[in-house]
Amino acid sequence: MPAAAAAGTVLYADRDDDDVDGKADAEGDAVAPLARVDAVPLDKSFVGWELHAVGGAEHARLLGPNGRIVPWDSPAPKGALLQGVSPGAVQLVAARGEAHRAIALSIRAVGFVDGKQRRVDITKDHASIARTPPVRIDGSADAPYDDPDALRLWVEVPEGHDAIAPRLGVESISASGVSIDLLAQVSLSPARCPKDRGDVRCFASAPLRFVMDDVDRTHPLVSGRSVRAEVGGAVVVREGGRKVQAIRVLGPRDTPAGPVRRLRATIRPFVLRVSPGGAPAIGGNDAGAVTALRAELALASSIWGQCGVTFGPAAQIDVHITNPPPPYLLALGDDAGLAATGGELRLRADGHPLMVPIARGAQPDRVAAEVARALEKVGLVADVSPNARIAPGAGGSVDLLVRRRKGGQLVTLEPAAPGAMLTTDATLAVRIGSVDLSDGLQHFGDMDSVAGTLEERTLLKSVDDGDPQTVEVIIVPSFTGGGRIGESFIASDLSSLRNAVLLDRAGVRARRSSLTLAHELGHVLLDMPGHPDDYGLDTPTLLMDSDASDASAFGPRRLTLEECARVVRQAGPKARVPLLTEWAIGPLSYPLSTSRSAP
Repeated sequence: MPAAAAAGTVLYADRDDDDVDGKADAEGDAVAPLARVDAVPLDKSFVGWELHAVGGAEHARLLGPNGRIVPWDSPAPKGALLQGVSPGAVQLVAARGEAHRAIALSIRAVGFVDGKQRRVDITKDHASIARTPPVRIDGSADAPYDDPDALRLWVEVPEGHDAIAPRLGVESISASGVSIDLLAQVSLSPARCPKDRGDVRCFASAPLRFVMDDVDRTHPLVSGRSVRAEVGGAVVVREGGRKVQAIRVLGPRDTPAGPVRRLRATIRPFVLRVSPGGAPAIGGNDAGAVTALRAELALASSIWGQCGVTFGPAAQIDVHITNPPPPYLLALGDDAGLAATGGELRLRADGHPLMVPIARGAQPDRVAAEVARALEKVGLVADVSPNARIAPGAGGSVDLLVRRRKGGQLVTLEPAAPGAMLTTDATLAVRIGSVDLSDGLQHFGDMDSVAGTLEERTLLKSVDDGDPQTVEVIIVPSFTGGGRIGESFIASDLSSLRNAVLLDRAGVRARRSSLTLAHELGHVLLDMPGHPDDYGLDTPTLLMDSDASDASAFGPRRLTLEECARVVRQAGPKARVPLLTEWAIGPLSYPLSTSRSAP
């Protein structure tokens, strides 16, 4: 800050929480190092001078280099800082011996108010990602508005000859402390102050939107008052490059399930090769596939930021490039789930011949247990994986996932002889699952959606980690027959396939027109098999709409408060199987801040 006392010195009330200790930085008897970012260094020429507050002492305080409060009337130590506490004027007299110097401090306040003109407590509350389409907002600077996530910038300036609107900008910072977006100057207009604040003048901005991407950011209706933001990051108010206040960006402030802060999903992404050793389904090569899928996950994460959900930094997500699995899966009772009428099962497992008698009346699970024991005798391990009963089935089928005992590699299953039948039983269907992506992946239909097709089960069970709290995302070249670009398997179907998403290259190419990955993940996180327009009004702006395709700001990209609440209940930390964990926020570093000295 300039040293000339006549010009005055401007501070801002330090009401945010930079060290994330749950209280405003200007509260308490000591200020932690991370909470001193908004304090202004005292000019070195005043070191050793006694600073006497002759008016407005409650509006500011002097901090020592250790962050502890230095009482007024005490000598200013080396490395002292001035910190604003509340809006108002402060008159100081610096004295050393017979010398006296006057210092005038003007403490301004910067904060946010919502559409109902309620002050947002930036220590305990937060900003949220816009969930509604762009809309024009007219009226005075203190008029109410309907956008539930937009916030007005609110400024209080002490009365006086310099009580004019300051030149403030708004910058968005990522959770890793990197600058995302900037509104270099926010237009401020005079606004009515609260009745108890007769000593200040108030100013307010148009409602600012914190948006998920450039599609929302650049729409003409809101481009001058929108800034891209990220869950876990912050919106920083700056004056001339110097940070003066910040509010964290988290989930919706109010939902039927309460406020949402930051929730993290654990995603395990895979890109399938078209054939063993061949090119990956997307990207052209392995590096391109990793880049493409990370970009898709980043886009889906930004969309789900509307509900406070993130998948973490995309660059840190481990993307697996993998071959189609060998024919390692043995399906017993596939489709119909009928009991056996008696016979014999014959096949070769990893080269070992196998013969298992099938008793009359045996159910698929009993036969699966007997086959598993036979496999163990030849040194193999078989995981028994039951499936939900499909609509036309008499019962559920059972899969055996066969691996080597040492190393756990998947083995190859084949008939006992080329062209031979796997079983002589007339009613118990026995099939070997295989994945052949040259003609596309065989997808489920309405009748077998709860269990998936044999090819889908063979693929998904080969990459499943056995952890019900992770979500597998698998990219395949295409689905058989065309017309389908994504599928999901959810917990409420009671199948062994759950919390998994399949996407093909067309689903990736669709990008923002349909946001396929974000949509399919929505089925998993919401634990919802259908779509809102299947049984209600068709709302093409909703992410979970079944048929909308539009890359504009009015396309299928929005999530409702009710959907955010459902995600918390169905997949949140207190859910039966939590797919989302609380991800606490930590202090941020603020780039581009400028250090200045006060007199």
